[in-house]
Amino acid sequence: MKKSLILAVAALLVCGTAAAQHGNCGNCPHHAKHHGKAAQRSTELQYNADGIELTIVRAFPTVKSVKKTDKWTEVYDSNKKLLGYAVYSKPASDGIKGYAGETPLLVALTPKKVIAGVYLLPNLETPKFEQRVAEAGFYSNWNGLTVKKALKKEVDAVSGATMTSTSVAKSFRAALEKL
Repeated sequence: MKKSLILAVAALLVCGTAAAQHGNCGNCPHHAKHHGKAAQRSTELQYNADGIELTIVRAFPTVKSVKKTDKWTEVYDSNKKLLGYAVYSKPASDGIKGYAGETPLLVALTPKKVIAGVYLLPNLETPKFEQRVAEAGFYSNWNGLTVKKALKKEVDAVSGATMTSTSVAKSFRAALEKL
């Protein structure tokens, strides 16, 4: 009994120390239960009624059809005009983790293969760190660059979300290196 009590106190000290260093993680069952957050976040991609992944719709609002290839997904409007390309970081970014999980991305390219936007896909990363990265404008670091120039560009991590922003940058590189 004494050994169990010592182990329980040690576990509480470790958890308390981690919580004091990092605040409300938002991902553990305790915080999910007591702070009204879902215990599990989904990493599943979602699709519209036409079967088009919703992040593609966000990146290309006039999309009506897509064609998947080995490198990317070609995105077309209702007149079959090429709007651009969607490049997913997965599976190349599998294993690249931020603070609490992987940071898979969709990189939107214009028809001339210039970066039009970078979008974080469903993930298990800590929401407050995701928010800091987004609020810092991190995802727009590569907008307007060709793939070649974007791969060469060094970007600074976001203070207060270093692990998440570094993971996003690595996932971005993984997405483009396969092109």
